[in-house]
Amino acid sequence: MITRLFTRTALHEHAEPSQRIAGIAQLAPEASELAPLLAGDPVADVRAAAAARCSDLAALAAAWTAEQDPVVRTAIAGSLAAVLAATTDADAAAALLARADLPDALRADVARKTADPERRRIAVAAVGDDDLLTEIALTADHAETRMAAAERVSRPENLKRLAGVAKSKDRGVARLARHRIDALEDRRSQTSEADAILEQLEALAQRPGAILTPMLELNRRWQLLDMSSDPARLARCEAARQVLQARFEREHEEQRARARLGDKLRDWMARLAPPVASDELAALREQFAALRAEAEACGDAWSAPLLEQAADRLRGWELDVQAHAGAEALLLEAEHLAAGTAIDAGDLSERWQALGPVVRTPALTQRFDAALAAVEQRRLVLIDAEQHEANAARQQLHRLLHDGEQALLAGQLHAARTAADAIRVLKAAAGTLPKPTIQRLSRLVQQLGDLERWESFGQQQARVQLCERAETAARDVHDPAQVAREIKKLRDEWKVLDQQHANVPKALWERFDGACERAYAPAARHFAEMAAQRKAARAQRDGFIAAAAAHAPTLLTDPPNWRAIEHWLRDTDKAWREGDLGSVDPGAWKALDAKLRAAVAPLRDALAAARAEAKAGRQALIAEAVALAPRAMERDAPSQVKAIQLRWQEHAKTLPLAQRDERTLWEEFRAACNAVFEAREAKRREDDGRRHEGRRALEDLCLKLEQLAQSADDEAAVRRALRDLVQEWRKSAGSAPLPHAIESRFRNARTAVEGALAKRAQEREASVWQTLVAKGRLCEEAESRLRAEGVDDAAAAAALGERWAALPPLPGAWEKRMQARRDAALRAFADGDARDAARQRIDAGTQARRDDLLLLETALALESPPELQAQRLALQVRQLKERFSGGATMAPETLNDRVLAWFATPGVTDEGDWKRCTEVLAALAKRR
Repeated sequence: MITRLFTRTALHEHAEPSQRIAGIAQLAPEASELAPLLAGDPVADVRAAAAARCSDLAALAAAWTAEQDPVVRTAIAGSLAAVLAATTDADAAAALLARADLPDALRADVARKTADPERRRIAVAAVGDDDLLTEIALTADHAETRMAAAERVSRPENLKRLAGVAKSKDRGVARLARHRIDALEDRRSQTSEADAILEQLEALAQRPGAILTPMLELNRRWQLLDMSSDPARLARCEAARQVLQARFEREHEEQRARARLGDKLRDWMARLAPPVASDELAALREQFAALRAEAEACGDAWSAPLLEQAADRLRGWELDVQAHAGAEALLLEAEHLAAGTAIDAGDLSERWQALGPVVRTPALTQRFDAALAAVEQRRLVLIDAEQHEANAARQQLHRLLHDGEQALLAGQLHAARTAADAIRVLKAAAGTLPKPTIQRLSRLVQQLGDLERWESFGQQQARVQLCERAETAARDVHDPAQVAREIKKLRDEWKVLDQQHANVPKALWERFDGACERAYAPAARHFAEMAAQRKAARAQRDGFIAAAAAHAPTLLTDPPNWRAIEHWLRDTDKAWREGDLGSVDPGAWKALDAKLRAAVAPLRDALAAARAEAKAGRQALIAEAVALAPRAMERDAPSQVKAIQLRWQEHAKTLPLAQRDERTLWEEFRAACNAVFEAREAKRREDDGRRHEGRRALEDLCLKLEQLAQSADDEAAVRRALRDLVQEWRKSAGSAPLPHAIESRFRNARTAVEGALAKRAQEREASVWQTLVAKGRLCEEAESRLRAEGVDDAAAAAALGERWAALPPLPGAWEKRMQARRDAALRAFADGDARDAARQRIDAGTQARRDDLLLLETALALESPPELQAQRLALQVRQLKERFSGGATMAPETLNDRVLAWFATPGVTDEGDWKRCTEVLAALAKRR
């Protein structure tokens, strides 16, 4: 940049390469201008100069990857080694050293130059050249670097060089090299032994005969070797072992196969029995052929005698089977008959008996007897079936006979005749009937004939009566509908008589039919008049429908008057059903009613749609009212409910719904509105109840505090109860404002409890000070006795102990200090030598107590005796100096400790000093 101030172009940017090289020499190693020159300058010398000058690790690494010129690469390698050795970026240096394209000479240079032990280790670990590693192990400055390089040397000649050359430079490297050479020698011997063992193992697999012992010996020799680092030989040994194992398994499998064949052949010979049929013989021959083939496959020669014996037995049995062929043919014939539908065996039994007893084996005899039994069973079944059919027919005949008799008793001649005809059909299939059955059948037929003749006579009389009733109906005047029903009834009765007996005289029928026609003529005229009236009513209703259809579209104005439409539809429906339009028959009524509904359907649909819309609007209002229920406690909830009610009234006035829908929706709407107000009322009651309960709880707390102020319990218990009640008050009161009366009552009660506790504390402290004064007096009396002569020491000590025990104990530390003063006096009473030392302490303490008393009076601003005013003035001056120099005034705790120290110090005080001490104690009590 300085060059740019005086020249137009910097030297490193000059067109001449020599000038650029000169400019590079002027640049700092860390200058950013070096990286572009190193990466992109077209002249190799310039790039080499930039590489030699540059100290940018990233730029050098990128240039090393891209540069192809050997001179430039050499310069880059030199700078890169120096930068890698000196850089503080350990991660970048480690990444570059691990790159495969860096030369080992560069890594060796870094290992020699860098001061970072970890970087030296990484550089050495990345070097792959054995000769270069040897040089590093011999010439590196650091012992760990030399040792790391020596550990990676692998060639024997380099190891020998290290062992010889490094002996005088680095004994550790020389010792490591010697160990490595010894290990290589040992490894070479083990490799030779392993190759020999492997060759023997591989040859052993092809050797005939027993090989187990040689294999075990070779295995023992192999286990003495350490081949864990030679996977190739391990794999070769494992392959040889697998070949031997396969041979062992194959031989063992052959032995087991021969053993299985022997067991199988012996078992088959043991189970071998003469065959009963030719198929069994064929099966035995197949089994024998399979066994022989298996023996030949196994090469088992000892099984040949057994196989020959079995072949002889099979040949003998074959001759016996041929002899039984005739018996089997006769047996097959019998079984064929048994399998068919034949019921006669013919002469099969005689032909079977004609065969010799030797041929008729038990098995064949059993099969033959079974076939004949099947034929006989079929014959017996057929006979049983015929008998069963005859019995069934006979039973059916008896049932029909019984039914016929019962029909006769009931007067049902037709049913009885049907039963008699069916009996006539079944009589041939029933066979010979018993004599009682024949008698009953004859009696049934005879009685049936008699009754049928009587029935014919009764039919005549019944028809005559029907004719007389029809003639009577023609003469009498009745209601037309009743006459029609009577005539229909008479004709139905005549049809029933026709079904019972069809042979009716023609004259009788003409008489009956004419009487019915004459009786029905007035009713027919009446029905014709009624039909004419219905026709007129139908025409009138058609006109009504046409008028309604014409008027309906006129009501659908924009906007439509729904109330008028509703009234017109209601009036139309009332006129259609209750007006004077006349009646029509039911079939015509249905058609006309459907036609009217179709005519007013557009109007009804429009009204229904409007009502549906209005109903949806009402339901929306109900939904709004229901949605207000969760927000019932909001301030504007009542006004919102009232607004919804007003909108409901407007909807109801605009278009009233059907009464049923209107009532249902109104009930829902009213319930939703009431729910809002009820929720607010319930919340108000709940808040009032909660406030009342809270106030009652607070009053209870006040009462407990007032009772606690009068309590005589232990002070700790009272303080704990006060703390609990205050916490409960804060929890119950919360942040809401409280009534002034309750809050004042609680504050007064709390003040009363705290005052009672303070009073107890004051009384307790006063008692402590009184006890301290009393014990100080006792100690001073004892010390006065020690100073006097001729005093009974034992009596004085006993009196001191009794009076001390009668006093209450002081707080722990105070009691210990006063006991120490007392015990010192008691020891002086008991030991004459200690008496003199005690007197000296008493004399010294007496003066110290006077000084302390004066100090306490000064601290408490009490009057001192006139004779001590000079001493007091000197003390005040000293205290003033201490205060100016940074000293602090005496705190109340320090005053208490000073008073305790005054009482714990041995010494004798006169009455004037005791009076002054009393005034000090009173002043301390006031300050508390």
